[in-house]
Amino acid sequence: MKFGFNGYYWQADVALPAWSDFTAGNTTSLTFAPEGRDEGPMRADEIALTTWVRDNHEMQKHLLLNAVLEAYPEFRHQFFEDYNIKENQDDLPMVTSADGLSKVIALEEIFVHQISKDGLPYVGYQFSCDWDEEHGLGVLMHHKRVIEIGGADCAFTLWVAERDRDS
Repeated sequence: MKFGFNGYYWQADVALPAWSDFTAGNTTSLTFAPEGRDEGPMRADEIALTTWVRDNHEMQKHLLLNAVLEAYPEFRHQFFEDYNIKENQDDLPMVTSADGLSKVIALEEIFVHQISKDGLPYVGYQFSCDWDEEHGLGVLMHHKRVIEIGGADCAFTLWVAERDRDS
């Protein structure tokens, strides 16, 4: 991976075949330290955190999608209640499998936080989603655990990862 500093954080475009159904086959931005890090070059230990994500994203995908699938009925219910949509249920279809989520979410960016626990990074996945075009969907993970699912901000907000690390 070749990272470049864009004035705010370090970023690389990566091809992640496991996510191709959720990216329309395009590359994905992998962003290191989306909050709270200086402009200095990435150190070897930080590069190792991003390499871990590249090498383990497929394992996290399965766990992440199952968690989103479990939460999806509530997202769908809120969408219809908030927008008072009763007649056109096709606006947000029923989804009964993790693969079926590709109809309603698209992976936009992966965030690798600069903090770790047990040598493993906190990783945030940001998606666009049909039920909240303004705030999107975010999932924060640590290894095989889903820490939080919510708006896109939970994927890139450092304090959410710090709270888990320190608990």
